[in-house]
Parts: sequence; C-alpha cells; structure tokens
Amino acid sequence: MTAVRDATTELVTVAGGLDHPEGVAWHDGCLWCGTEHGELLRIDPADGSHEVVARTGGFLLGLAFDGAGVCFACDVGTARVLRIEPDGSYEPLVDAVAGRRLRSPNFPALSPDGTLWVSDSGSAWGNDDGFLFRVRPGADPEIVDDACRRFPNGIAFAPGGERLYVVESRLPGVSTYDVRDGRVGERVELLRLEGTVPDGLAFAADGALYIGCWRPDRVYRLSPGGALEIYLDDYTAEYLTTPTNLAFGGPDGRTLFLASLSGWSIRALTTGSRGLDLARPRRSPGRHAG
Repeated sequence: MTAVRDATTELVTVAGGLDHPEGVAWHDGCLWCGTEHGELLRIDPADGSHEVVARTGGFLLGLAFDGAGVCFACDVGTARVLRIEPDGSYEPLVDAVAGRRLRSPNFPALSPDGTLWVSDSGSAWGNDDGFLFRVRPGADPEIVDDACRRFPNGIAFAPGGERLYVVESRLPGVSTYDVRDGRVGERVELLRLEGTVPDGLAFAADGALYIGCWRPDRVYRLSPGGALEIYLDDYTAEYLTTPTNLAFGGPDGRTLFLASLSGWSIRALTTGSRGLDLARPRRSPGRHAG
C-alpha cells in the first residue's frame, strides 16, 4: 500500500525542543500539548514559541477543552485526570472509578452534553486490563466498559456524536461504541492494523478518520465509506518520529497537527479536509477525586 502523502517532504515542524509531547490539541487559536514533566504548554503556531500554563509534576498525555477554556488532562505520572483552569490552577478530577484506581489515564473526549469520556490503558503493556470510563456533570465517575481492555488509547467521537471510536494499541486496531441518550452499546471491532501500534485519532468534518501510529511512523486514513489507506508515511523515521495524538486546527481547520513523541516536536501538514469541530460544552464535570 503506497502512502498518499510523503512525510519526508511535506511535513513542517511547528514547535521543537518540547519534552516528549504525547498529546496535542487546538484551542482558542493556539496549539496545546503536555510534557513528560507535567507542563501544560500553550504554543503560538506562527513562530513555535510557547509558555507554561500549568505545572502538575506528572506526565501529561491527552487533552480536551470545554467551552469555558477548562482543560481536562490525563496525567499518567500521577494516575489522575486533572481539571486545569485557564489561569493554570488545577485540581484532581478522577483518581478512581467505582473503587478501581486509575493506572494509566490516557485520553479524554467531551460529548455535547458535557460528559467526559476517558480511556485508561491499564497497569502495564501486555496486561490487557484497560477500560473506558466517563464522568457526567454532577455525577460520580462510572466504568463504561472493559471489553476494550487491550491498551485503550486515543478516543474520538464521530460526526453527530453518537458513535465513539477507541484505539486498542495491542489489538492492534480500532473499536467503536454506539452512544445514544446516555446509553452505550456493546463494543464492536471496527478494524485491525496488523504490525502496527496505533495511538491517536482525529476526525475530519466529512467523517474521514485519521489514525496516528506510534509504530511504524505512519498515519492511516479511513474514508467515510470504509476504505483504508496509508495517508502519511515516514520510512526514514526522522520526520514523523513516533506520531502519537493528532488534532485538526489552524485558521481554516485544515491543518493536521501531530505530536512527535520521540522527536520532541509538533509537526504539521496542510490537508484538503476541514477537521471536525469538537464538542465544547459549557457544562462539564467538577471535582470527583478520592
């Protein structure tokens, strides 16, 4: 399968010298990422300069923003999901679900009703004890399902918000859940990507799904009709360099940003598709730690 785009010639570096950026997000005209030392960074996409908004002391992975500018961050270093206010102050939102301690909170996503959905990858690679949970505004955290136990990683809602997609890095592939009126359907295995370690997801507005792979250095594109293609590939392992999470952004929403974990940078590619507008609910979960 030939790649549609060539990472060695088409990628640009937006920001470099970042301490292992795992997650990337676009919010309020800026790029955001976390670092291995628990710093939440706001990055100017024009010149790559950045400022530290918060320091948590952990290791920040996935990020999600609500309509008030609150950042929900998965801190794998402290095994908590954090609620970080726009001024940089923060508090733990979740460290356990129904008596089950978090081990590796990985990626959050908000649905339009303000519910925060989160993947926990489990105790260790190979143990296959991960799970999916959610926190509704004003309610206690609850486990949604543990059938996606094979290292659940990046998650994303499809256009319309009625289907949730979950990467299972050790499957390796992507599973889905029907989500309607607060009810969650059974896990459905959507596709397998043998010989890879998939990590992050991002939807385009037209329903195309982009899948970043930690191994090999590759991004897949699943068309709305179900056709799978290698969208971006780096056979040199120098340009993509372990792409993990990915996010659409830019002035017109057509730039695909990729967190290069081992490359200590965020790279970008101009696409022909506009990214899906993510849910930014004004109402979101409060504190539920302990």
